[in-house]
Amino acid sequence: MGYEKLDKRMLELKDEIFASVKESVAILSVKSEPKEGAPYGEEIQKALVHTLELGKKLGFKTGNVDNRVGWIEYGEGEEMVGVLGHLDVVPLGEGWEHDPLGCEVVDGKMYGRGVVDDKGPTIAAIYAMKAIKDLGLPIERRIRVLFGTDEENGSSCVKHYIANGGEKPTVGFTPDAEYPVIFCEKGQMFWEIEKEVTEKPRVNVISIKGGTAKNVVTPSCTMIVEGDFDFPQKDGFIVTKENGNTIIVSKGKGAHGSLPHLGVNAAIQLFTVLKDMDLGGDLQKMIDFVMDKINLETKGESLGICYEDEETGNTSLTLGVVDYTPEKIFFTLDIRYPKNADAGLMEERVKKAAAEYTLGARIEQTGKLVYVPKDSELVQKLMKVYKEETGRDDEPIAIGGGTYAKAFDNMVAFGPIFPGEPDVIHQPNEYGEVDSLMKSFQIVAAAMYELAKK
Repeated sequence: MGYEKLDKRMLELKDEIFASVKESVAILSVKSEPKEGAPYGEEIQKALVHTLELGKKLGFKTGNVDNRVGWIEYGEGEEMVGVLGHLDVVPLGEGWEHDPLGCEVVDGKMYGRGVVDDKGPTIAAIYAMKAIKDLGLPIERRIRVLFGTDEENGSSCVKHYIANGGEKPTVGFTPDAEYPVIFCEKGQMFWEIEKEVTEKPRVNVISIKGGTAKNVVTPSCTMIVEGDFDFPQKDGFIVTKENGNTIIVSKGKGAHGSLPHLGVNAAIQLFTVLKDMDLGGDLQKMIDFVMDKINLETKGESLGICYEDEETGNTSLTLGVVDYTPEKIFFTLDIRYPKNADAGLMEERVKKAAAEYTLGARIEQTGKLVYVPKDSELVQKLMKVYKEETGRDDEPIAIGGGTYAKAFDNMVAFGPIFPGEPDVIHQPNEYGEVDSLMKSFQIVAAAMYELAKK
């Protein structure tokens, strides 16, 4: 069937949907100090209570797992369709031109922190259940909208839900990424490489510090050397003398850790010059490792971890944070890999390569590989809905980034951002085009129905 009746009902609910989104966005649900009954802070707890109250007002069954994950459910049946969203948001940041908690609509755009990520889509999914219920559409699977409250800081909320016996969806999606369907998210390994300094370099290097996060290409790297240090004048560097020290700033270009080829790594730019200066000591071992095993490569060839898969892409390798002091060497690697990779072998090879330079290597965090075949029921049904609702002929995509879909098996990311739309997630002036958001909400409703009717 087409989805005309469902689209129409969602449009009739438009004012109610956006009014509820506005109420939620007005709550500054940024993670803060835990309080009794509010594990992620009082404001996040307010957002959770608001959403649960909305579910009750609309006549649905609700649940609350220790104030970490809430859910709202409709229908009967042993199997359950899960729609996973989140109510926590990143800090507001500087540079807003519109009230970040106000949901102002200017030139057809609704501004506010969480309008797109992820309060808007989450609340719309609850109204999508109402539209399905109002129309009496026949479904064979229950529909449960789940909303976590710690997605922006590691998703401990959903881990708690699972660990405490929360029901897992049979099939589902998270409206917390982009269209059409993300059928694969690469596996992730975040490494920490470190060593206590026992052998000093031949000059007194006070520090080398660079990077903003483990999953960002090092955008800037600063080296401070005691006394006069003869560093050649080169593009991309600023060299100054201050308080008897030489300060060298290497300027690169940041990029997301899943797309290292789009950046210019400031630490590698610095080490390229230092490599031939033979500084000696443990510092030289760090420089040699980076230059021999990473250098300008972004696919991990020299580490022996380069995998290429026609369907899901290739390995990516990013040097992120660098922190050298006279006492300790520390730097991070962000490695993402396609479905044909051997994660165990990759781990062995990174550890072995680091050991050759007397460096210790350990995996600090992992992200599971998400792969739901294109011919699966889930991907096929979501693509059917997307194509019917938009008339577009886009293909499912594989990404290096990670989404909330990693939380459950047989779940993928689906919406709310359409191809070609600007990425305003986590930015000042986060906004959603009202018409575009409404179309996304209609697509979510159709997808929920399609998955629930088997």
